[in-house]
Amino acid sequence: MTMQTNIKPVELIGARVVDHYGNEGFIFDVRDVDTPVSVIGAGGLEPVLHEYSVCWEKGKGSYTTMIRDQIARPMLERGEALDPVSNPADRSQRVAHARQCMQVETQRREAEKTAQQKRLEEFREECKRRVPSWAKAAIVAELIEDKSDTMSDYYGGSTRKTVILGFSKHTRDLFPEMRKHARNYSETAHLADASDTAEHREKYSMGGGFYLKEGFRYSDGWKVSKHCFYGDREPWESVPFAEEWAVEAPAAKPMPVSSGVEGVRIEEHTHTRKGFQMFICIMPERVDRAEFDRLRDAAKALRGWYSRPWGKTPGGFAFKYRDNAKTFARGEVSNTGESDTPPARNSALVDRFRDMANKLQVEIDGRFASRRTNTPRQQRQAASAANEGLHLERTQAALRALADAHEAGAVPEVLAGLSSKKDVHALCRARIDSTGAYYDAGVDTGNPATDNEQTRALWALIPGTGAQRQQAEELRRTIDALRLAKIPGYFPTPAPMVARMIEHARLAPGQSILEPSAGSGAIADGVREVEPSAKLTLFEIWQSLKDVLSLKGYRVAGGDFTEVTPAPLHDRVLMNPPFEKGQDMDHVRHAFKALKPGGRLVAIMGPGFTFRQDQKSNSFRGWFDHNGGEIVERFEPGSFKESGTDIATVLVVIDKEPGQ
Repeated sequence: MTMQTNIKPVELIGARVVDHYGNEGFIFDVRDVDTPVSVIGAGGLEPVLHEYSVCWEKGKGSYTTMIRDQIARPMLERGEALDPVSNPADRSQRVAHARQCMQVETQRREAEKTAQQKRLEEFREECKRRVPSWAKAAIVAELIEDKSDTMSDYYGGSTRKTVILGFSKHTRDLFPEMRKHARNYSETAHLADASDTAEHREKYSMGGGFYLKEGFRYSDGWKVSKHCFYGDREPWESVPFAEEWAVEAPAAKPMPVSSGVEGVRIEEHTHTRKGFQMFICIMPERVDRAEFDRLRDAAKALRGWYSRPWGKTPGGFAFKYRDNAKTFARGEVSNTGESDTPPARNSALVDRFRDMANKLQVEIDGRFASRRTNTPRQQRQAASAANEGLHLERTQAALRALADAHEAGAVPEVLAGLSSKKDVHALCRARIDSTGAYYDAGVDTGNPATDNEQTRALWALIPGTGAQRQQAEELRRTIDALRLAKIPGYFPTPAPMVARMIEHARLAPGQSILEPSAGSGAIADGVREVEPSAKLTLFEIWQSLKDVLSLKGYRVAGGDFTEVTPAPLHDRVLMNPPFEKGQDMDHVRHAFKALKPGGRLVAIMGPGFTFRQDQKSNSFRGWFDHNGGEIVERFEPGSFKESGTDIATVLVVIDKEPGQ
């Protein structure tokens, strides 16, 4: 159909339309726009005069959209070309069908809206019964599903489930409060003892606010945050909609005396008169006399006292031992704390520490998982994840070492008070050596970030932890840096392609294998994994790549293989030569000379030699066919994308006959 200007819009009812995405539908109603408007289009300022109602087929339902004539024209032309309809009866049938679809869709939406409104009303009734009148905020857990797409640099997520964990008397964001309420629900209980990396402070434009979550903002998993109530509405009217309630905390052992104050901060200071170290619990705000007396009684139950401010030492409730201070800050105070001795070794922590250590393995594996490193930003993200992985591995080793020490009754006195993963994780933090560059995530030095008696004692239990992993990370960083070095012809062979090469090579134990341009050793690594007894001979022209091969433990026989006069000494040749200006053809012909009779060459090449008509390509095709060469696989563009190129490639195999 060619949409003529003399066609009246009403005559288009029943006409088929196809949008530029290929979605098919037809117009079932046309209405004049009450107040004509103009929009800027390809032809300048153009009027919008009509509103076209379109019914989209294939189960998409129907909706009304405003389409100006200039946009409707190509949609109508595509529709008419696909399915021309001139019979008025057919058009009438279409219109009737469309209106029926719209009626069904309208009923469905109304039913869905009614059901949603009913759920909300039931939830508000529940809120009236559960939400205390003093509440100023709700502690909420949300199960986040990651919707991010790193290929398009999109980051986002959706909430699959919401649970109300509890309520707060204030609107301050306090992570101890979030951790406390996280215990109320079995699926968020692990966040109560999560490392300090789970505490996210993003109170800035486009940030996520303060929240407790393992992983980044949009990663899969549970997130705990505070939703404050503002305005003149009742508290129960401000609670966010949730599918579940978990406001009842687990039953706890009755405490005769409790501090019960949230947001207490612990600082270490020296007693100025007696010279010993003390731990001061500093209150987040001033309290009245009755509250002070109650807190003082709670401190006394743990052999603590109130220390007045003096010089640079703040005022607060002081304790001789950190463990007692932490117990006071958590509100877990009991009158059984009348001892003036350090906390006793606790064999009950053995199972708990080992369970914590075992649960860390999933997170450790995630930190060391393979990541794209083609850009400086991606390399920084990979390095940051690896640094946190090393930190988690040290924490895991420390938890297991503490469990062993408690089991043997030999835990150092200074470590006897450690009882949470968070505290152990903090002590296991290493100093990060950073160059200060924008994309530099720094290097884990393997040395403690802090120097105190407790840190030294804990690190003494885990000597050399992660040394092998640190070496592997140093090698990975070196290889990643080469991706941005723009070495001519250097595109590391992806692991799936290496696997295909090895499969076609038909390796056997003890064979002599040549790789004429080894790069950073991707092919050699694959060979060594499949056939550890293989005798590898590697050549590489670039010194930076030679250094990587040496770090991996390979002996490099030489530099530019094309300058070597090859002798037929090798059972197999596996190669990924440079492609520029047909170099791959020269390299393959030269490497073929290094094969023993009965040997096999497997190479990745550019497909150009199969169709180009220049002298070099014609000569190579003749040689390739004469020697029985075969293209065994073709790889589409994108096979080398992780290595920084989208070039198409082919995998060739050439066998040297016994008489050659």
